[in-house]
Parts: sequence; structure tokens; C-alpha cells
Amino acid sequence: MQPRISVIATVRNEADSIAVFVESLLTQSKPADEIIIVDGDSHDGTNEILQEYEHKGKVKLITKSCNIAEGRNIAIRNTTSDIIAVTDAGCRPDTDWLFKITKPLLDDLQIHAVSGKIIPETETYVEYYCGLLSLPDHTTDEQANLFYGRCSAFRRLLWEKVNGYPEWLYTAEDSLFALAARKQGFNVAHAEDAIIFWKPRDSLKKIAKMFFLYGKGNGRINWGSINGTLYWLRNHACLIASIILSLFYPIFWLASIAIGFYLYQQIAKPSLTKVRKIDHGWRRELYVPLITYLRNLSTNLGFLYGYFEYKKNPVFKNKLDNYLNLEN
Repeated sequence: MQPRISVIATVRNEADSIAVFVESLLTQSKPADEIIIVDGDSHDGTNEILQEYEHKGKVKLITKSCNIAEGRNIAIRNTTSDIIAVTDAGCRPDTDWLFKITKPLLDDLQIHAVSGKIIPETETYVEYYCGLLSLPDHTTDEQANLFYGRCSAFRRLLWEKVNGYPEWLYTAEDSLFALAARKQGFNVAHAEDAIIFWKPRDSLKKIAKMFFLYGKGNGRINWGSINGTLYWLRNHACLIASIILSLFYPIFWLASIAIGFYLYQQIAKPSLTKVRKIDHGWRRELYVPLITYLRNLSTNLGFLYGYFEYKKNPVFKNKLDNYLNLEN
């Protein structure tokens, strides 16, 4: 007998897209044994829409003011399934997503978690290029053995051994969850054909906030290099300072151009090289440098903020050490 499979999701204030999201889960080629959605105290009508699906017996709804990590743990604790598939509101799973994201787990008992593929679903150029530049690259050594909450599946045993998602983190909770699973020796597979469609941020302000929060979360778990962060922020500060000085002393325009060209070579060019292989429009030459520069600046500012919390507030370090069992 095949193990039971549950799909879980956390949502908050997704009234405009929640019906499409739920319908995409209900029309999977491989139906889930149960769908559990935790609503983090929505106030825009999301909860009322989900209540209609619950009354029809199509989903189980839990309403609680909580962050994403806590919401996922609540959902999993309310399942009886051996396999948990995870996605988020704001996404649209492909019809075969559940079948393909769980297939490696059903075929091989030595596989404990699976990551899928996320494809941006965009309407504007900002969304399009943000999507291209926001997704993890599972072909790299760093990302090959990680899986993220927006598009993943894992065995309940893994969740139990890792002690669930770290509820003390607002962002990077799925990164730390995956890192803890890797540390304990769990095996991860990548299912390239398990597809989730995702709508990226639609403005530069939202993009900057997204990357700042990503960086802040990574700083709180000390996942990265503070020396690298300080190096990049120093370069950004030099560019900004030289531009300001050039308004009064034109000679500093030479310094601004030199620093700007260096940052273009180091930050934008690697991403442009990849994007040029799949996108042949001229707009890539504008949007990719702009978004990669914003990504680098925002991520490093966020990392510095989170790292400061990690170093100055012993709660973060103690929780991290306990979560990863570093004291043993």
C-alpha cells in the first residue's frame, strides 16, 4: 500500500489568487490524500474563500496568527501522512506537480526529500527579469542538496528528526530546514519536471524588500560571509560617495565610471552571460544590471542587519546551535 500524501500551504491576504491556487491543487493528476492550509490571520477575504472550500470538504483550514515556519509545522502536525508536499499561495502548481514531486520518494526509500522546478509567471518586464534572477540554481554544488518550501516534498521522518521548521525565523526558515536535513545525512533529489509557476515581485521596491529579507534571514543563521558582505557594501558606498562628490567636483565622475564598470563586471556580467542564452531581447541589457545591482545591495544590507542580530543577540545563536545540534 502506498503511503499517504498530504499537501500543505501557508497563506495570508491572498484573496485575489487563492481560488486559482486551491483549484490547481484540487485538479492534480495525482490527487492528494488531504490538503491542509494554514491561514495566518488574513483580513482581505482570503479566509472566507477558504472556508467555502472547507465546507465542501475539499481542504482542511486552520486559522492562526503565525509566521510561515510555524504555519507549516502546524499543518504537518495535523496530518497523518508519511509524505508531505509543500507549496505557497501566490504559486500555481502544474497539473502533474504532485505526481512528479513525490515520485522519487515513492520509487526510492533512500531519497528523503525532493526539490522541484519553479518557473516565473509574469506580465511585465520587471516581473520577468526578477523571476529569472531570483530562483535557486540546483546545478551548483551549494544548491544541489537543498530544497525550498515553495516547491518541495519530504518524508515525515525527516521533519521529525530535524524538529520541524525553525519557528524563530521570519525568513530563511526553509533554507535552515534544508541545511539541517543535509547535516543529518538525508538524501535530496531534484525533479526538474515537477513544476510550480510563481509570480515574482512587480516593482523595484518590492524586489529590494524581498532580497533584504532573504539576506536578513541568512545573516540570522550566519549562512554566508560577513567579510564578503562588508567587501560589497564598501564598494557600493564608494560608488555612492563618488557620485555625490562628482556633483561638486567633476573629476570624481572618472572614479564613478571606474567603480561602476567594476561593479558591472563583477555583479551584472555573470548573470547577463546566463540570461543572454535564453533571452535575446535588448531589454535584458537594462533590467539585468539594474536588478542584479539592487539584489546585491539589498541582500548584503539585509545580511549585515541579520548578522548583527546574530552576534549581538544570544537568542539567535543559541536557537541556531540548538536547532543544528551543534552542542552535541
